[in-house]
Amino acid sequence: MKLLQEMLAEKYHYKMLPEKMSNIVQTIYAHQIPAWLEDNTQLLYTCKSTLICKGYDRIVIGDYGAYIEFNDEQANKDVYIIAPGQEYRLDPRYNHIKYIWLTACDNSNVKIYYQKAPVNYADYLPNKYYVSIFECYPAVINNLAYLESSYNIKRDE
Repeated sequence: MKLLQEMLAEKYHYKMLPEKMSNIVQTIYAHQIPAWLEDNTQLLYTCKSTLICKGYDRIVIGDYGAYIEFNDEQANKDVYIIAPGQEYRLDPRYNHIKYIWLTACDNSNVKIYYQKAPVNYADYLPNKYYVSIFECYPAVINNLAYLESSYNIKRDE
């Protein structure tokens, strides 16, 4: 899926896709949403088990992917850092910047967007956070002990 998103970005430079292409890729993204994301109250983690957010508001499907939207209260901002090389996004001279590119301080390279302004290729809202559905995980996947205790699985000794 990431390859598709990268190819689209390279060809269309994050502009609105032609209508037919937009419909096709958004349908593909919608079919990739994991069933565990039906619960919007759960904790979501990076692949390195760092908490990203405590629940989310909605899933936004746009031309360049399916993203989990969460707010300031749900965000675990204590672990966010500006992605290396993206510091310029905080410079007021770049007032056209649509988002601040964040990541977690765990070397997972998760891309977390803090949206500053609307875009025409997705229904992203200013002052909300976004992370790809392919870059976050529930506790059940990230924590073997949690999985074992939740399903009463005993370890072989």
